[in-house]
Amino acid sequence: MASFILAVAASGFLAWIVWLSARNTRRQRQGADTLRHANESLEAQVDASAADLRDSNARLRSIIDCAVDGIVVLDAHGGIEAFNPAAVRLFGYEVHEVVGRNVNMLMPSLYNEEHDTSLARDLVTGVRKIVGPGREVTGLRRDGTTFPLHLSVGKMTVGGEQRFTGILHDLSARVRIEKQLREQTSLAKLGEMAAVIAHEVKNPLAGVRGAIQIIGTRLPKDGKDARIVTEIVARIDTLNELMKDLLLFARPPQPKLALVDVGTLVMATANLLRGDPAFEQVEVRVGGGPARALGDAELLKIVFVNLLVNAGHAMKGRGTIHVSVASIAEMCQIAFTDEGPGIPADVLEKIFTPFFTTKVRGSGLGLPTVRRLIEAHQGTISVACPSAGGTVVTVQLPGERLAVAL
Repeated sequence: MASFILAVAASGFLAWIVWLSARNTRRQRQGADTLRHANESLEAQVDASAADLRDSNARLRSIIDCAVDGIVVLDAHGGIEAFNPAAVRLFGYEVHEVVGRNVNMLMPSLYNEEHDTSLARDLVTGVRKIVGPGREVTGLRRDGTTFPLHLSVGKMTVGGEQRFTGILHDLSARVRIEKQLREQTSLAKLGEMAAVIAHEVKNPLAGVRGAIQIIGTRLPKDGKDARIVTEIVARIDTLNELMKDLLLFARPPQPKLALVDVGTLVMATANLLRGDPAFEQVEVRVGGGPARALGDAELLKIVFVNLLVNAGHAMKGRGTIHVSVASIAEMCQIAFTDEGPGIPADVLEKIFTPFFTTKVRGSGLGLPTVRRLIEAHQGTISVACPSAGGTVVTVQLPGERLAVAL
């Protein structure tokens, strides 16, 4: 009996052990399930956070890449860490050419010391911005040319380290417009003065010329006094031409617009110069397709005469002037290319300045008047000197397509 009781007790104990083990196993499974679910939830949260971060970075990168202004991110020492596409267009450098290099490569040497000092001062004093709301500086392109910029720089802290973000806005267009406005104001004042002078001088000159000619008729034709009178009349005629140039420059007439075949007009103008001894060894070749401009044929003749004569003088009266005519979009383009030595840079920037001339007997009104006449046609003129030599003068006038649109 005792052994039976012991057997039953042992059996119950074993059952209890089995039950206890099973319960623990269930709890372990439940714990494992809970842990797995928690881990899966955490992984989902991490994935979601990573996706949000990627989306945020993508949006930020898109904003930076699409920005119209240049954006440059610098480290605490002025090293370039980021360079957006607008900055690439501004400076002409590719991203890999600037990352890791100092920002002073983007500024002329005149500004290097100033900006390095500003950067160092900001690190020492903790001033929020290097240059405050911004200032005008000069940028240096990859090709060595400079251009005006508005620069504003902000400071930030990333991972405990300071970073600087520079916003760069190209001021070239604004500076160009301001210069044009100053020139137009100056030309308007100069034009008014020139008109007054021409008017006050022209009429008395006519009287003086008439009186001198009368005196000349009373002198022996082969005498010294007659030669002096002839010289005086010639000088008066030169002054009269100058007065005409002054009036044309001061008050260019309003163009009487019509469609003009510019190639034909250039050749007709060149034919007018064939009788000039200084033009005998100059050939004018007109190429390109047919193109018509909206212009005043008589005023355009004045323009073309000036440009052809200048080209002939540049070649010292010997060579070929190539004239190309083309319709580009809504404009008619006429390019005059000579075979001369070109124009020095210091002279090139002054050629449209009234009364500036390199000729012994030039009035300095030829090209300024040409520009005023072209602008009266709503056109443009530009001058370039290729490295291979020669000078290219490009005139753009409203073309046939624009005339039809109007």
